[in-house]
Amino acid sequence: MALRIEDLKFDKHGHLLVAQGNDAFAEAVKRGRVWAVANQAGVTSQAGLSGTTPVLTLANPIGSNVRGKLWYASASIDVAFGTAATIYLAAGAWHQTPVTGTLTTAQRNLKLGAAGPISAIRTFLAATLPAAPVAIDILGSAGTGAITVPLILPPLGRWYNGAVSIEEGTNLSIQTSAASGTSGLWCVFFYEEEDK
Repeated sequence: MALRIEDLKFDKHGHLLVAQGNDAFAEAVKRGRVWAVANQAGVTSQAGLSGTTPVLTLANPIGSNVRGKLWYASASIDVAFGTAATIYLAAGAWHQTPVTGTLTTAQRNLKLGAAGPISAIRTFLAATLPAAPVAIDILGSAGTGAITVPLILPPLGRWYNGAVSIEEGTNLSIQTSAASGTSGLWCVFFYEEEDK
C-alpha cells in the first residue's frame, strides 16, 4: 500500500507529526481496559528469584476469563544495594495454586474517572507465589555506590507493547538477584486486559 500525503498529519506550523506506534495502547486506554499499579512506598526486595514476597506482582487467577497484556514495567532505586544486583522481570509458569498475599488498592484504570469493572488481574505487594519464577528480561542493574551523587537516577523501564501475555494461572513480578537497599525499590506495571 502506497503512502498518501492525505494520510500524513502535520502540526499548525506544517511540521510532520511522528508517533512511535502507540495507537494500540491509546485505543486500549479509551476502551477502559488498561491499568497501572505502583508500590506507594519504597520496599526491600528479597535476594534472588523467589516465590516469597516479590516487590510487585501481577497474577491472573484461573477463571478470570481475561488475558493480560504487559505494556510497561519499571523499577527505580533510591537506596544503594548492599551488593551489586540485577533487576529482573520474572514470570511464573501456569500453576493451579493461586497467588496469595497483600493485595494493593493502588491500581488505577488509565481511563481516569472510568466507571466499570475493576481489574480481574490481581496486583500484590509481598505476594506468595506457588513456585519460584524465572527471569524473562533484565530491567537493569544496581550497585553499591552513593546514589546521592548523580543529579538524576532514571527508572529502569521497558515498553513491552503487549508482547508478554499473562494467561490465567500465571504471574509476573519484579525481582532482584540481591536484596535491595532498605525500603529503596519502587516498581511499576502498565497492563491491559482483554476478554478470552
